[in-house]
Amino acid sequence: MESKSNDGKIGYAAMTEFTPSDILYMLKDLPDACCIFKVLTDPFGTVKDMLFLFANDKYGQLVGKTPAELVGSTYYFTVNNRDEDWIKYSYQAAILRQSSIMRTYNSSFDKWFEFWAVPVFQKGFCAFIIHDVTAAKKSEENITYRTNTNSLVIDCATAVSSAEFGKGLKKVLKILGQAINADRVYILPEGDAPFSDMHSWLNSTRNYNLPAKKAFEKYDFPEIWEKQLKDKNLVVINDTAVLLDEYGELYNDVLAGAVSRYIVVRLTDKDTRLGYLVADNYSNDLDLNITDLMETVAIFISAEMRNKALTDEMLYMGSHDSLTGLGNRHSLNQTLMLLTEMSTTVGICYSDINGLKAVNDEQGHEAGDKLIQHVAEIFGTVFKKKFCYRIGGDEFIVIMPEVDEDIFEAMVNKLKTKLKHVSVSLGHVWSEDSSNIKNSIRQADEAMYSSKSEYYRNHERRHNT
Repeated sequence: MESKSNDGKIGYAAMTEFTPSDILYMLKDLPDACCIFKVLTDPFGTVKDMLFLFANDKYGQLVGKTPAELVGSTYYFTVNNRDEDWIKYSYQAAILRQSSIMRTYNSSFDKWFEFWAVPVFQKGFCAFIIHDVTAAKKSEENITYRTNTNSLVIDCATAVSSAEFGKGLKKVLKILGQAINADRVYILPEGDAPFSDMHSWLNSTRNYNLPAKKAFEKYDFPEIWEKQLKDKNLVVINDTAVLLDEYGELYNDVLAGAVSRYIVVRLTDKDTRLGYLVADNYSNDLDLNITDLMETVAIFISAEMRNKALTDEMLYMGSHDSLTGLGNRHSLNQTLMLLTEMSTTVGICYSDINGLKAVNDEQGHEAGDKLIQHVAEIFGTVFKKKFCYRIGGDEFIVIMPEVDEDIFEAMVNKLKTKLKHVSVSLGHVWSEDSSNIKNSIRQADEAMYSSKSEYYRNHERRHNT
């Protein structure tokens, strides 16, 4: 029968029912690794070693010894994969009678362990209890990774939408580059001239010899990335040396000594490829889920690129003629407003297609549209499309600022030569002061109508004969 004192504690008599062997037997079945030491000190009280008094099977498995081999032996003599901090913690527990808790990673087992060093029995004795906390550690790391990653995603989402397109992308690339400690993070857009629209961030604290425009032009990086991506939107190349067999020239010429690893994320809008988000020489030792970070940020970048494309398209449609691609009347008015506030040279060429109504009536409006497009293409070739406007069904006007008179006259003559198989009435004026451009346009218009009158006189004369 157990006896209890008035304060509710188990009496000494009950404690004496358990022999030392009973207690050791109970310790033997602990779910954790456990051992008990007697510390061995020199005359000055410094701990030199520890004598095993007990070790269960689980502890024996950790150090690669049986409990029988350990008990009666010393720590330094018996244990090979030892932690030098054990001497410090055994001194604190056995001599100072202070408990300690610490975590450490064991590379042999690829596990995290939590050590408890606790005083037992009397001064000079301590116990170690070792608990596998790998699952808990991974859970903590995952929480940390998610928290850090989500925080960066929010920062990037805020940055990309807080400024105009180009500046927003630069902010995002800087945040990404610094967060993953990369040499470079960049966006290579899809298109015929991706390098002119390439956005990048470079780590200014490092010396690097990263692939430049010439390398991208020599080697088709997007094609290589697409082979690596296959049906995924992200690929991680942790060691570019793996490319040596298939892309030996590329590796030796560009990557070796410059890019050791990279991540590529495909930027998409539904089924349309918009480009790629790439990070060169990022760090692998970070409290971040880099792949989740890159993939999620790529979604925001893709959305911003799509919105930019839609905005550009709407702006283009608002300022350009849909049939010819030349500027429309709204765009012309914007140009005239700017030039009237300046004083620069300007050349004006007013034109009208002769006989368009007859073409529409006799051959159909599709033939008439093709004629308009043909004339517009000639104007755009001679003067550049950005200086040309379609302001009516068959009316075109060229406004070319900052041009010398002789150069403009030569261009008008070139236009006449290219239009020799098409009947177009022309009137042109050159002025050295664009602030009076409305008057110059009126003069060009009058000259064009004079030309058109001549055309109809000749046309009627031929028709009547």
